[in-house]
Amino acid sequence: MRFARLKLAALAVMAAGLAAGGCTDSTTASVPNNGSVGATFTLKTVNDAPLPVDVRNDATGRVSITAGEIVLTGGTTFRQSFQISETPAGGTASLRETVTQGTITIKGNAITFHASTGGEWEGTMSGSELWYNVPGNTGLVHFSFQRG
Repeated sequence: MRFARLKLAALAVMAAGLAAGGCTDSTTASVPNNGSVGATFTLKTVNDAPLPVDVRNDATGRVSITAGEIVLTGGTTFRQSFQISETPAGGTASLRETVTQGTITIKGNAITFHASTGGEWEGTMSGSELWYNVPGNTGLVHFSFQRG
């Protein structure tokens, strides 16, 4: 059970993006080139490494991100999901999905994510790319997504 709590804490920091973001003077805008349908961005790299990426690999086991996406809808909401592979030491890998959702605020190329759980983090959208950094156990973790 300790492994489960530790990996959940590590993923919560990365996926929920507890980095504080200032957005008091921001206004909600529509997603660029999106219309009213929505935009899907697929996770391409974590810390510039292609997937799958280990987010933890130690004596208690291994946790890897194998896939992920962010769906922006109507310029006001988001749903982010990560596919996670978990392997306890000496055990068998299991797969699960972790989901964060909430609202977004867009100002120019800056996008601020406001998770329904209270977390908030800032990112950048440019052309068909979206990226953000969030604090991890050993520094900032960089997530890069591609629209497509």
